[in-house]
Amino acid sequence: MKFHRNNLSGLWLIFFICCKPLLFGQLHSTTEQDSSFILSLKHRPHLTFEFARRLQSIQIRNPLVETMLVQYDPNTSTNFMASFDYKWVSLSLGLVNFKASDSFRKGTTEQFSFRASFNGKRFWNTNFIQYYQGFYLANPAVADKSWDVLTDPYPYRPDINSFTLFSNLHYCFNPAKFSYRASLWQLDKQKKSAGSLISGVSYRLNVITSDTSQVLIPLSLENSFAPEYRFNAQSLSNFTIHLGYIHTFVFRRNWFLTLYFLPGISFQNANYQVRNQLPTTERSQTVGASEFRFILGYNADKWFTGLSSHSLTFTGNNRLQVWVDNNYTWTRLFIGYRFKQINKERTPKWMQKIGL
Repeated sequence: MKFHRNNLSGLWLIFFICCKPLLFGQLHSTTEQDSSFILSLKHRPHLTFEFARRLQSIQIRNPLVETMLVQYDPNTSTNFMASFDYKWVSLSLGLVNFKASDSFRKGTTEQFSFRASFNGKRFWNTNFIQYYQGFYLANPAVADKSWDVLTDPYPYRPDINSFTLFSNLHYCFNPAKFSYRASLWQLDKQKKSAGSLISGVSYRLNVITSDTSQVLIPLSLENSFAPEYRFNAQSLSNFTIHLGYIHTFVFRRNWFLTLYFLPGISFQNANYQVRNQLPTTERSQTVGASEFRFILGYNADKWFTGLSSHSLTFTGNNRLQVWVDNNYTWTRLFIGYRFKQINKERTPKWMQKIGL
């Protein structure tokens, strides 16, 4: 499957939008924070260790048959990671990879991921790349009524690959009393409960490929889909406009709960490769998108810990005879330590010029 220029042009657009305010405006932001609500800790380096697991579910539907749902999941491993956060920089590195214990039933998945983010007071930017190879059919009973959930292996497709590139830019309307960095990376401390309206834009590129001799729809269900929608590869690009709300509840001084919901309207371009046919293109279709985050944590002077769950959903185009949803889920269990503030006089000038 070939990439279209508009797939990458959207990426460069969001990259430019993100970089200009973040690298020039945010480094010298003069936004005043209410010290009774927020304690800034960004001048103290943070070292975090975490167990993290990432998933991407591919859900294929037939809008004409409401009960028809084919879902592929990767059998991902759990990563033990180390993260370093200081001022606007946030970097992560995988240290140990714990393979899934049920690979004898669900097969194995090769995976790669990279994340980089910039955390300002008003602007937040997250970027990630994810790659998976090897998916299993998560609901085999839809294709085989005799399948036994206790003993039978899950149908495994080692030929299915998924590549995702994502970037967003969010704007916080209440940076004086609310800090996203306090709950996400513990670069601040939220002293009192507060929230904020959030708006933003995002860009996603997702490419799914498989063996050209097979389609993504199980053989027993092929007749439920029109021949022109029995695809074995697809390329999707989404430019999304978001508007939502985030709130952090503080209790017992150091404990907090953050809830975040950000729905959006997404403009999607899609290319489908059907076996032995020319690609089908669907341009500028409007679909739904949403982002949800849950964080429960403890944030004291030196030590911090917590549990975070983050989901990102893109719905398919229900006007077609094939409807593909993509759901991304990240789960983190983390613990970290906050070091003393670095002496500014000992910081090299080049680091000071870029806000470090």
